[in-house]
Amino acid sequence: MKAHWLVVQSFQQSQDLLDSINTLSIHTKLELAGIPDEQRTVPAEDARRKIGTFLEELRRHVEGELNEGRPVVGASPRVRRLARTFERGKRDRVRFRSLLFRRPLSDIQNLLHSPRKEDKPPLLECLKDLRVLIEEHVDADAMKILGEL
Repeated sequence: MKAHWLVVQSFQQSQDLLDSINTLSIHTKLELAGIPDEQRTVPAEDARRKIGTFLEELRRHVEGELNEGRPVVGASPRVRRLARTFERGKRDRVRFRSLLFRRPLSDIQNLLHSPRKEDKPPLLECLKDLRVLIEEHVDADAMKILGEL
C-alpha cells in the first residue's frame, strides 16, 4: 500500500506543478503581448515560487545522485526517476532544445525570476520543455495507479 500511496502522491505533486507551469506560461505570454493580467499576478508569483522550489530540488538530485553517485537522503524513488529522466533529456537535442537542458539549473532559476523582457521567450521555452518532462512523468504515474486498481 505504501508504494501505491507514493505513486498517488507523486501524481498529485506533478499535477500541481503542471498547473503552476501553465499559470506562469499564460501570464508571461500575456505580458509579452502587452496585455494586462492583474488577476493572474499573484497566482503567477506563487507559480514562480513553486517552480523555483521544484528546480532547486531537481538540481540537488541531479548534482548529488547522478553526478556524484550518491543518493539524496530521503528522496523517493519517483523523484530519483524524474532526475534520471531529466539527465537523459539533456542528451536528446531533438525533443528538448530549451536552455533547461543546456544550462545549469541555477541559470534557469535566475531566468525564472528575471524581470527583463528579453528573458521571457527563453523562459517560455524552458517552461514548455519542463511541461513535457512532467507530463511524461504523470503518464507513468497514471499507468501505475490504473494498473494497481
